[in-house]
Amino acid sequence: MRLALLPLTLHLLPEGRVPLRIFEPKYVRMVAEAGKDDRGFGIGMLEEPDDGGKGDLYMLGARVKIVDFYTLDDGLLGITVEATERFRIRRLEQEADGLLQAEVDLLDNWRSRSLAPVEQVLADKLQEVFVEYPELADLHPDPRWQDATWVTQRWLEVLPIKNDYTQLLMSEPSCHRALTFLLSMITPESRRGQRH
Repeated sequence: MRLALLPLTLHLLPEGRVPLRIFEPKYVRMVAEAGKDDRGFGIGMLEEPDDGGKGDLYMLGARVKIVDFYTLDDGLLGITVEATERFRIRRLEQEADGLLQAEVDLLDNWRSRSLAPVEQVLADKLQEVFVEYPELADLHPDPRWQDATWVTQRWLEVLPIKNDYTQLLMSEPSCHRALTFLLSMITPESRRGQRH
């Protein structure tokens, strides 16, 4: 599949949503073209910028669909996108106006499964994050707190972990490895809290 790419320094996984401010002409064109068919476009994930402010593109990204359009206070175009699936980039081309086009292989979405009782802490802590950051809650009006895959994917979007490691977890065929990693980060803190 061929997708136009918007490179960003964030990770988005299936069912994740993010608001975007569109102002460069090449991306205005990308959005207009994405609205003509169901293809959407791709969010390419950038490495941490080096000293010169440049970062390379990772090979894993997310295909997104536009779920909302609006005009921002400064008159620019605002859109909200939702990721539909992950992809792996096979080949990149740059068009005359600088817009990147990628040949990608779409990856199967992680299968949903229920949270085990020992994993419930991940949903509880994520709900606390959503309360603290209501803009996140607004983006996800139908949260699936009992779905291990949904909870894991939202954590990978918000946790400040190294992009290389997020890419590694994203490349897995299921949420299992990411879930184990998240439990190792979050559970010790919650156990300390229970001793008091």
